[in-house]
Amino acid sequence: MASKGELYISVTSDSYRRAKSQVLISQADLLITLRRLHNLKVLARRKNDFKKELYRLLYSTLSSIDLIQEEIPMPKIPKSIQKEEPVKLKESPSKRDAVENELRLIHEKLRELNS
Repeated sequence: MASKGELYISVTSDSYRRAKSQVLISQADLLITLRRLHNLKVLARRKNDFKKELYRLLYSTLSSIDLIQEEIPMPKIPKSIQKEEPVKLKESPSKRDAVENELRLIHEKLRELNS
């Protein structure tokens, strides 16, 4: 007789194989997921390292530019030469308007085809 915590049941060999197969497939899927998670952690760490390196390089580049600008004399342009030209704004349709016009044309073509 089994103790209170134990329970014995009879299972057919086909259902046992299917259940065992499902358990093994689940374990394999979990291991694959763990491997992908580990890869994601490694990639995130590398991304942060690259960000730090990029920040360091940009900072050094900006400081080099500042040093160069301090050494180069600023040109003095006489006011008679300086001209202020009015900025002309081109009135072109926005991307949204262009997309809406194209969509309208496509709908018209569809209506012609369906008629």
